[in-house]
Amino acid sequence: MHMIRKLRTKFVILSTISLLLLLGIIVVSSNFLTYRELVENADIVLEMIAKNGGRPMHLLPPEKKEFPETGMHGERDRLFGKKFLTPEIMYEARFFTANISRDGQVISVNTQSIAMVDDDEAAYYAKQVYGKKNDSGFIEDFRYIKYYKENDIYVIFLDCGRNLITFKNALLINCLISFAGLLAIFVIIVIFSAKIVRPVSESYEKQKQFISVAGHELKTPITIIDADAEVLSMEIGEDNEWLADICKQTKRMALLTNDLLTLSRMDENRQQFTMIDFPVSDVVSETVVSFESLARSKGRHIRTEIAPMLSCRGDENSIRQVVGILLDNAIKYTSEDEDGTCEDILLRLEKKSHSICLTVRNHSEPVSDEQLTHFFDRFYRTEQSRDSGSGGYGLGLSIAWSIVEAHKGKITAAAPDLESVQITVMLPVK
Repeated sequence: MHMIRKLRTKFVILSTISLLLLLGIIVVSSNFLTYRELVENADIVLEMIAKNGGRPMHLLPPEKKEFPETGMHGERDRLFGKKFLTPEIMYEARFFTANISRDGQVISVNTQSIAMVDDDEAAYYAKQVYGKKNDSGFIEDFRYIKYYKENDIYVIFLDCGRNLITFKNALLINCLISFAGLLAIFVIIVIFSAKIVRPVSESYEKQKQFISVAGHELKTPITIIDADAEVLSMEIGEDNEWLADICKQTKRMALLTNDLLTLSRMDENRQQFTMIDFPVSDVVSETVVSFESLARSKGRHIRTEIAPMLSCRGDENSIRQVVGILLDNAIKYTSEDEDGTCEDILLRLEKKSHSICLTVRNHSEPVSDEQLTHFFDRFYRTEQSRDSGSGGYGLGLSIAWSIVEAHKGKITAAAPDLESVQITVMLPVK
């Protein structure tokens, strides 16, 4: 069930993040286009005011008035709203102007077309704009534009306060609606995700139940066959090759059954771990010693680099099992050189930051990145290991992965070069 819960959680997180990105793109892009349209329209009005000499429209004679173009020139005008810039916009515009000398002195201001700004405030804004490098921009709620005549600088300020307030309110409403929609869809995803993963969960539960039942049912006949084979060996003799083969295969089946039951208990969270502080350096050293005779019988040698006095919090027997699995795999799958010799199997134990790092490295046939991604899958074996007749079933690393995960650690497989495989286990110190 733990794996199903993780799958469901990942599904909910991925769906929510995808929806959040989609809503974010929509909100940001739509409001960006709206803001750009606001700025473009303001600049058009400012240019028209500049062409009209910065004077109020009602004070100009009809023949000297210039207005923005009102016709629609293609799809862009229809999309971005320029058709709304009618001549009336020039009479609705609230603006003021300022004349500044090259040395920054305000020569004159004109506030006839705005009521919210007096002459002193207009002069203040003019001095602020004089110090800016850009010839156009915003200062508070005013869009300004500079233009130059002879030795003076003329600045026109257009009041965009109402448009900016409308834009900010629209932005806030869009964000609130998007958040409410995201929250509603998140709730829907959480509710329906349970139904979506239910078939997978049921299938997984049936698989676990089958493995558990089959494992327990197999233990009895395997035990009986093993006992009968031992009785026959005493009567017939241990040199009988058929009997020896029966005993060998019975032991293999017994190991497979035990591994299946171990995985079943871990899947059902029935594996009991006693978490205590223990000397992991001593545990690893003892485990290596117990595998040295097996390594010698296979023509292998284990070289160790174990940092002394390291301790770790976890289940001692389970960590010992992990070390044994890694050493057993390394001994089984270490490949020989052309001259028939084998490079040493390297086991290193050290402390890195706040973790205990256990590394087992052995010489092997070339392993691809695709194969490395499946190393901890159940029953997975590379083609080389299948051809070698090593006798494994591909469950050892799966058990190691489950144990390390239960200890909140991390186990990874890598191929540092084309001729070796390295398994690394990281266990938290506390």
